[in-house]
Amino acid sequence: MKNWKTIGLMAVLSAVLITALPLDAHANYESFTVTPDGKPRLTQTAYRPVGELIGAAPSVASVAGRKAGAGGEAAADEVETAQPALELNQPEDLFIAANDHLYIADAGNGRVVELDPEGRLVREYGAGELTEPTGVYAAADGAVYVADYGAEEIAVYDSTGKRISSIGRPDSLLFGKSASFKPRKLTLDKRNNLYIAGEGLTQGLAELRPDGAFLGYFGSNPVPFSLERTLQRLFFTRKQLEQLSRKLPPSPSNVAVGEDGLLFTATVGLAGGSLKKLNVAGDNLLRSAAFMSPNIADLAVDRSGNLFAVDGVAGTVYVYDKDGNLLFAFGGTDTGYQTLGYFTAPSGIAVNSRGFVYVLDRERGNVQMFQPTPFAGLVLKATDLYLNGRYSASMEPWKQVLRLDGMFDLAHLGMGLAYYKQGDYDLAFEELKTAGNVREYSNTFWELRRDWIMRNLSTGIVLLLASVVLLKTCGWLHRRHGFFARPADRWRRLLKRRLPSQLLHGLRVMRHPIDGFYELTEDKASVLSASLLLLWLGFVRLVEVYGTGFIFGGRDPSRVNLSAELLKLLVPLFAWIVVNYLISVIHDGEGRFRDVYKGTIYALSPYLLLGIPLVLLSRGLTLMEAVIYDYSRLFIIGWCILLLFLMVKEIHGYEINETFKNIAITLSGMAIAAVVSLVLFGLSSQVWDFMIGIVQEVKYLG
Repeated sequence: MKNWKTIGLMAVLSAVLITALPLDAHANYESFTVTPDGKPRLTQTAYRPVGELIGAAPSVASVAGRKAGAGGEAAADEVETAQPALELNQPEDLFIAANDHLYIADAGNGRVVELDPEGRLVREYGAGELTEPTGVYAAADGAVYVADYGAEEIAVYDSTGKRISSIGRPDSLLFGKSASFKPRKLTLDKRNNLYIAGEGLTQGLAELRPDGAFLGYFGSNPVPFSLERTLQRLFFTRKQLEQLSRKLPPSPSNVAVGEDGLLFTATVGLAGGSLKKLNVAGDNLLRSAAFMSPNIADLAVDRSGNLFAVDGVAGTVYVYDKDGNLLFAFGGTDTGYQTLGYFTAPSGIAVNSRGFVYVLDRERGNVQMFQPTPFAGLVLKATDLYLNGRYSASMEPWKQVLRLDGMFDLAHLGMGLAYYKQGDYDLAFEELKTAGNVREYSNTFWELRRDWIMRNLSTGIVLLLASVVLLKTCGWLHRRHGFFARPADRWRRLLKRRLPSQLLHGLRVMRHPIDGFYELTEDKASVLSASLLLLWLGFVRLVEVYGTGFIFGGRDPSRVNLSAELLKLLVPLFAWIVVNYLISVIHDGEGRFRDVYKGTIYALSPYLLLGIPLVLLSRGLTLMEAVIYDYSRLFIIGWCILLLFLMVKEIHGYEINETFKNIAITLSGMAIAAVVSLVLFGLSSQVWDFMIGIVQEVKYLG
């Protein structure tokens, strides 16, 4: 969610900067894409605004002499005509038919207007008949279907503009006795069945036959998770739950159909998954639901299956491939200067056969046109090839994309998949790592690992057997003839010295925690040994951050802030030590501050001992063995938590219930301390700014 707000903010800032330029200067019109971790970044311009239809005026690339495009060149053919401009009043929907004719639902004027590809008025539908048309669809046979929200019906017109039928509220009991029929958007499938998105249709799209017979609901949304409702189910009685209003799923707010007959829906207010591509079973086929705005006003699908959507609040246009990967984002909110390429309240979007994008603006009452740049053409071509399994054919356009934008992650993904299909796993390995695609990276790593094992298996077995024989031989020579006796004796004496034995006390704590923590109070460990282990703890953490395999690391080590990582480790650790000691003083705990300090460090012995081996393990596993890594990590964490619990119990001499109480109060105290620290930090920055202001004012007056 925050990422989409960031995109919207960047778009607004871009609009502010562009308003300082002439209205026809759009050579630097910006586009965005997203990184693998979901952050927006600038990329090459993907779509460039090339003109607008002011109030549906019949002029495409030139309106009142206004031109757009690089270097001021018009990007579409200009058409001059003496026809008067058509004024739109709160237009709600835009549809482009197979012949590239535009159909606009002019809700405020109660009509639908049809324009030819050059923007000339062809005809009107429903003038004087329609009440509030909010959705329009033009079928292949020329019939035009209009969702009349005000009249609560679907109006059907033939290709000449004559009304031939009306479809009202279904009479079927399956539709629902109390369900209202207020259609907003609609589309048709290849069987001419209607799919209607309407107000209050919480069960999904209403599917109707051409004669209006109700077939059922399709593509319903899930009920969003609510912590409040979950707690109510846990603690409320059945009678109290019956008195609560039912939590219903949000209704789909828009619908479109692709060339393959699959339906696409948009749902306003649905966070994560607001756009869906539905198969015949109603299952969502889109993968990247995390990159979708919750304020989608309209959506459209081109002939290759790419998805186009416009945000009704931020004014951003999103372009996805047919799998749901975000390719581009452009546009933004206009700041009141009528800047070409930005919007006030976008309400519709459509794509013609040449790939031009048209965006309808409700407040302005116009349609703006965007032409794909050569960069966008390359990306769309390469994407279409690789999504259809033609990986080798996609390599050349992907290479051209990378020449224009070397950081375009989807291009690296396409190149990696192409290399993978060709069996060049080394190159695929590097490209997929650059793309940040863990799943495909894992598949490539599996192939490389298998090849390495096949080449080195016999050598590894020989080395293993040789090592076993060598160890057995050394042991036999030591027992029979005393070989290595002196080094072994020196090693034993070294381990019995004070500091080494204190450092190794963590092994005692892991095997016999109750005795081990009791012995900490008897000086079996010192502050020095605990401090040395604390340094080792920081080292292990850094090894984990920088050394964990790409599959399980989840981030780029080059972008890691070293000091931030150490602070995230040390601040909570010392907060625990200090707060736990203070709480124990109040609640009659026996432990001294030094005991709490030593006990906390030694309670982390499993992590100190097994952290680095786990890192090494992560570098040899794939996603298919992820359960090994995940459960090993959980085992280490659980072991440390258990030792911390026993540490509090033994150091302070508590019973079990007192231990739970102490830990709960300690965690609460840490939370309170964190809040207080944030407040003080905010106040201190304000005081500092105030003091700087006073000093500057004194200097100015002096």
